[in-house]
Amino acid sequence: MSAAGDGRAPVAGSVPAEGSTSSDPWEDLLAQAVGAVRRAAAFALDPGEELCIEAKAHRNDLVTQVDRGVEERIACCLETAGIPIHGEEKHRIEDFETYRGRAWVLDPIDGTLNYVATHRDWAISLALVDDGLPVLAVLADPVAGRLYTAIRGRGARVEALTADPVGPVGAVDSPGSDGVAPRPLETVEDLPLSEGMVIAHYQLTQDAGIGRAIEVSRGMRCYGAAALEMAEVAAGGAVVYAQPMLQPWDVAAGALLCTETGAVLTRMDGEPFDVRRAGSLLVATPTAHAEVLEHLRAA
Repeated sequence: MSAAGDGRAPVAGSVPAEGSTSSDPWEDLLAQAVGAVRRAAAFALDPGEELCIEAKAHRNDLVTQVDRGVEERIACCLETAGIPIHGEEKHRIEDFETYRGRAWVLDPIDGTLNYVATHRDWAISLALVDDGLPVLAVLADPVAGRLYTAIRGRGARVEALTADPVGPVGAVDSPGSDGVAPRPLETVEDLPLSEGMVIAHYQLTQDAGIGRAIEVSRGMRCYGAAALEMAEVAAGGAVVYAQPMLQPWDVAAGALLCTETGAVLTRMDGEPFDVRRAGSLLVATPTAHAEVLEHLRAA
């Protein structure tokens, strides 16, 4: 895992997109992804029709026509990059767990239940993954008006999201009404559990190890959108995020934000994390990560 700002190219010798007109093709590809996400965010904020809500695996696993519409809009915007998409709703790569090569990994609306019920704490999460390694990320929090971006080895940043459906792709936004001027996300302060909050899925409160970690910490929160919860750790708002089961589209963009700001990512048993495979996730400051693993192993 690379530290923020180490200057390494994401994939040595590769060219991110054909037809690049810039001396920095990675910035070109990021601009294309940002433009796609901005347009999709504008649609999601105002789809122009009532929601058609369906349940998938269970009653709280929801999908709407907006989820599908966001995925389709982003897929159309990224067609010229010639890279396949692995998305939650329609676009899938067969045997993605062992997939080699580049792929966009997309969660069109992470937190659909929030989108439907509370109308906040939902995100659009897009990442470029190369042989299982996230190398570029765009994560939008449309309601809060925030846009997080990262290129592997170059750090992460946050700026105002101007959800402009017709503006030029990759245009640089001025600070929005939320006052978020473009700025880098600094390396996370290596705080221990006792000095920060834990974000955890409610199921984990029954786990003795996580329960002890929560007791030691300054409290627990749960937002219901993995991408935003990971961004909270990357931005220094929490010292730990733990979840028992996540899919690749839940975590691909957030994983890059976290590694670029110095957070540690593993499975909850301490095993290495591979974004291509569904499973548990433990992301935290280095000190808090070691403490949580100690609590889990002692339970």
